[in-house]
Amino acid sequence: MFDPVLMGCLILLVIAALWVTEWIHVSMTALLVPVLAVVSGIFDVKEAFSAFANPIIFIFLGGFALSAALHKQKLDQRIAQAILSIAAGKLSKAANLIFMATAVLSMWISNTATAAMMLPLTLGVLSALDSSKHRRTYLFFLLGIAFSANIGGIGTLVGSPPNAIAAAAVGLSFTGWMMVALPVVVVLMPLMIFTLKFTCKPELSQPVAFETEKLPPLNHAQLMTLLVFGLTVAGWVFSKPLAAFLGIASGIDAVVAVSAILLLTALRLLDFNELNEQTDWGILLLFGGGLTLSALLSASGASAFIANHIIVMIEHTPLMVFIICLIIFVMVLTAVASNTASAALLLPIFLPLAEGVGLGQTALAVLIAIGASCAFTLPVATPPNAIVFGSGFVPQKEMLRVGSLLSLVVLPILVGVGLS
Repeated sequence: MFDPVLMGCLILLVIAALWVTEWIHVSMTALLVPVLAVVSGIFDVKEAFSAFANPIIFIFLGGFALSAALHKQKLDQRIAQAILSIAAGKLSKAANLIFMATAVLSMWISNTATAAMMLPLTLGVLSALDSSKHRRTYLFFLLGIAFSANIGGIGTLVGSPPNAIAAAAVGLSFTGWMMVALPVVVVLMPLMIFTLKFTCKPELSQPVAFETEKLPPLNHAQLMTLLVFGLTVAGWVFSKPLAAFLGIASGIDAVVAVSAILLLTALRLLDFNELNEQTDWGILLLFGGGLTLSALLSASGASAFIANHIIVMIEHTPLMVFIICLIIFVMVLTAVASNTASAALLLPIFLPLAEGVGLGQTALAVLIAIGASCAFTLPVATPPNAIVFGSGFVPQKEMLRVGSLLSLVVLPILVGVGLS
């Protein structure tokens, strides 16, 4: 029989190598975790696969359903047209509205879907400008979309996968996460816009004629979709009193999410095929693999073993220095690996360190998740980065230049979150 600590460490090394290199798709690596857990004898089959039914997975599935319904009912297009109408031909106003709308939408539907929706809208706004003459303006708008989606996604559990992974690891509710993360979004958004204006130097004074359409009144299906969306958000925000009223001890956020899916399908606002097409099933598999890895490292004793060795190395390190190094490490890793895989990998390694360095587990988990979302430097780091890079108007070297400075700007804010 192999030493379980050794087996846990070996499994961690294998999974880490596969997640960072993406030699096979990260979701397939996630499925490898329970298989290795069973083969190594650390878990039986039931224990190994139980994390794939974690309530957090169904919360995120609910987010995918809301996103799919908004798109099917063309409510996303109405939002885009409303932005153009309010902007009234002013580029500076259009930029602020687009960035704020992107951030707000990213809180409630996936930041990937939001960036994909806002990109054509923004290119339409910029179509009157010559892309070669106004390169800096294009860069400002498109990087603004990606970074707004990344930052906005921090605000809620369904905004970005690292949030859900971190919340599941420390038992944070939907409301609990929002109370911590929403102030961070409010602070980071204006800092991001200021940094982009400083680095890109866009020409925003030039008036531009936007093409707008007169929208018909909301139809019955659109009104019902908005009603379900509003009820779902209310259920998540007021989850504690709702759970007390219904007598549900835990998992109320998942109950709300699944109820939203059932309502959308029962009211014929969304069918299963549409939900299936709009759902990133790979992300849900990654959740299960990440949670299984965390449980495996804990059960085998590998996480305690790693934590004890790291604590010996950093026992005389001031807390602020530790937090700075942790955030930088997360940002660097996320620049070369997906932010979801990075969070799934780092949380089980670093959470056991929390008590030893004088930092609460919740604070540490939040720092890792937010740091993973503050990945501004390379296209591979987050899906919104990849989406705007794919437009052809954002050279990788420019994303690296602007994103590196923005990372330095947000670093003190994240350190403050860790120390508060």
